[in-house]
Amino acid sequence: MLTVRMSDTKVWKTCMGAIVNLLEEAHFRFTQEGVSMRAMDPSHVALVDFRLPSSAFEEYRVSKPLGLGLSLTELNRVLSRAKSDDALVMEHDEEKNRLLVTFRGTSSRKFSLPLLDLRESELPEPRLQFTALVEVMAEVLQDGLRDSETVGENVRFRVTEEGFFMHAEGDGKSAELRLEKGSAAMPKLKLERSCSSMFNVKYLSDMLKAADPKDVVTVHLGEDLPVKLDLRIAGGRGSLSFILAPRIELE
Repeated sequence: MLTVRMSDTKVWKTCMGAIVNLLEEAHFRFTQEGVSMRAMDPSHVALVDFRLPSSAFEEYRVSKPLGLGLSLTELNRVLSRAKSDDALVMEHDEEKNRLLVTFRGTSSRKFSLPLLDLRESELPEPRLQFTALVEVMAEVLQDGLRDSETVGENVRFRVTEEGFFMHAEGDGKSAELRLEKGSAAMPKLKLERSCSSMFNVKYLSDMLKAADPKDVVTVHLGEDLPVKLDLRIAGGRGSLSFILAPRIELE
């Protein structure tokens, strides 16, 4: 038996709206502690880690651990129909093996989605030796990525004692964003060693679609290592993390 309810549909709507750009389908695990999903994109370039504890829900009833395979394309299409004042209810129809999604507002609207036979992926937490951590306002990162998209496909992240920097170039053009240490848009900078890595702009842009512009995003970086982006969701009670492999420049 599964019945969960959240008064704010935005959490699922924005998260799935971002994740669907990386994954077409995913296996969600519901336990008494909460719901989680961890998966790699088909190209094995990006990893997604979504976690919402039971405390993030107004109602959370799970009789036993339950895994649900879902088409994120279809789930996102349904969630896009949610209104800002709707509550979200999700239930498992065991008899028909479907997920029931209901929006409760001025009216009650119900959708039924078929479940997919997906194996739960056993993905361990990657062990990466990051040497820098910065907290940056999401709108600053989003602006920097939009700037980068105007000149090329890749962007270089760099962290030094002076601050956090983004640089992109292509076809004789370049774009740069600088955040000096002490900037109000970068509330935290923790550095063991200066580092830089280059990443695909589109992947990063898709990931940050889950972030409200006023949110703070934690960026973990190392020299030519993957980048890890941590987003706080559901008022900080849940988390959405992405890990993206770097683009290595050939000599």
